[in-house]
Amino acid sequence: MEKSVTQSEPEDRLAHALDAVGNADFPTAISLLEELVLEDSENASAWSQLGVCYLETQRPSDALEALSRAVTAGPMNANTHYLLGNACGSTGQLDRAAGCYRRALEIDPHHAKAEEFLMKVESLLESREHYRTGLALLYSQNPSKDDLNRALRELVQSAAIFESSPARDALPEAAHRLLALQQEYPLALEITPELQPWAAACERGYQCIHFKNWVGAQAAYEEALGYRVADAFVHQALGFSFLELGEIGNAIHAWLRTLELDPKCDFTRLARIQRVM
Repeated sequence: MEKSVTQSEPEDRLAHALDAVGNADFPTAISLLEELVLEDSENASAWSQLGVCYLETQRPSDALEALSRAVTAGPMNANTHYLLGNACGSTGQLDRAAGCYRRALEIDPHHAKAEEFLMKVESLLESREHYRTGLALLYSQNPSKDDLNRALRELVQSAAIFESSPARDALPEAAHRLLALQQEYPLALEITPELQPWAAACERGYQCIHFKNWVGAQAAYEEALGYRVADAFVHQALGFSFLELGEIGNAIHAWLRTLELDPKCDFTRLARIQRVM
């Protein structure tokens, strides 16, 4: 008489569970695997596959427990550490997830997924650190001009690293506080004939920002960039124009370019060309 699945050997039930996982029949797989780990709490393969099933069925807390048990039972399995990293990430434990991916790569330096996910998590952690720093500066008691400048820099970096960073929501307030402090900054330059169109565009941009004509400011500063692309003050002003027009992504791009050209840019200074004879 042929044995039923529940009466068969553990190896056969594990194989059946793996077939169920491969066919995305997660209820069947979970039933078999839960029975296996109940019988043998040191069955690393069963715990690992159970963790996979829990991840696939949106049960991250259960997945975290199952994969932690799998790692304990089989500590030298790189893929189990990788899967535990995924479970940690799904529960918001990014630092722990990064540690799991690093451990997976220590065991198997060629584990491509662990390497890929480690890079993603490290980027998220970096973005989060910039965001937290920027937010703390922005909402500190009586922030100074320097605090607000640094807050904007930190928030821009956070949003540049991770597109969905909440820093995008905080950037407008930081920018508006800096705009409220903005003052004219004379930029003394000798304007040669070939620089005349560039200088004229910069002057129009300055006037437009002064009168809060953001559409005109955007057009003028974009024209200026058509003549010269490496002027930090132009990208800075263009960023404010984009922000006021609701183009937050373009504002971030403009300010990121500003900081590449001038890492210590003072966003409260609105440059105005002063012609030197």
